Amino acid sequence: MQLSHPVLATIEADADRLRAAEADCVAQRRLSDESVRILRESGVMRLLQPKRYGGHEAAPTVFNAAMHEVARQSSSAGWVTGVVGVHSWHLGLFPDRAQREVWGEDPDTWVSSSYSPAGTARQVPGGYELTGRWGFSSGSDHCAWVFVGAMVVDDTGTRTGQVLHLLLPRDDYVIDDVWFTSGLAGTGSNDIVVDGAFVPAHRTHDVADLYRERYPGNEVNTAPLFRIPWYTLFVNAVVMPLVGMARRVHDEALEIHRGRLAADPTKLPHPASLALLAQADGAVHTAYRILQANAAEAFAAVEAGEPVAMGTRQRTRRDHVAAVGLAVTAADQAYQIGGPRSIASSSPLQAVWRDIHAGQHHAVNVPDLANHEYGQYLLTGAPGTIF
Repeated sequence: MQLSHPVLATIEADADRLRAAEADCVAQRRLSDESVRILRESGVMRLLQPKRYGGHEAAPTVFNAAMHEVARQSSSAGWVTGVVGVHSWHLGLFPDRAQREVWGEDPDTWVSSSYSPAGTARQVPGGYELTGRWGFSSGSDHCAWVFVGAMVVDDTGTRTGQVLHLLLPRDDYVIDDVWFTSGLAGTGSNDIVVDGAFVPAHRTHDVADLYRERYPGNEVNTAPLFRIPWYTLFVNAVVMPLVGMARRVHDEALEIHRGRLAADPTKLPHPASLALLAQADGAVHTAYRILQANAAEAFAAVEAGEPVAMGTRQRTRRDHVAAVGLAVTAADQAYQIGGPRSIASSSPLQAVWRDIHAGQHHAVNVPDLANHEYGQYLLTGAPGTIF
């Protein structure tokens, strides 16, 4: 699927800069200033942002392609592009008052997240008092706001069953530097700590309403993009970057063997290695195509003024974990094909291979629940969880 967009053209032009900046990201355990500069200049974080606040309101397939290409050059930048860039769309679902607080003075303001309901939100006049600690907030060092999840509790501390997403400015939370990892080391996915911050009601969204597609932002953001089911669009943010990384591992394996052939044209790899090269290429290509096909199908529905069919939504859930598996399989095959040169500490091949395996552990990418519920959907027609 060939796509054309000015942001994609800029990313292509900046490929060498992105690739060169990756080492500094890993060394600093966060996106380097150069990587941030490249991403800001490209406009990639504003692809899904409302036009009212300087965004492109691009098709989800364009954002998918952008994540893939950034991650192909830099795992750190690609991962952060996904999990921070998608927040420009999520914020567009919030009341306009919240959007204006974030983007009113600077449309290039970034928002990080940690959506697990690890905090507690006690209802108080005008909003909620929030306390908690959240892990894995990628790119948080470069973000001025954060989304977090929390369980609502009453005055006795008893959970009410309600779950919220809450939006907080940088002054209301602390970033705890705990990110020491073997993969995705340059993403700065640190902890967020909040101690009794007040969050006004307009900066909260009931997760049950989110899944029912009750988006307050639709009062002002009326484009079809903002009528896509939350999960259907959102999940690509932690999957497509892995596909881009898998393509990079395959690229590196090819370059190793091309280098050998350049020195000695008779050194064609063993037929078994050639077969693995083909299989890895096919796995990456398949992963990319199924993610793009599902995104295109969902977007076509909302552009036609129709709801996204439950079958599309459920296949999106099935296929995202399938794409993760294909990306990991392709990376493993390419790592094997690379041979002894793959294991050098200076080799991008082994570094990106570790990044893919780290991203596989994201909670959304674990296949068991998604496959279990899709099997139930196949048999009964009833989704286990309405995404």
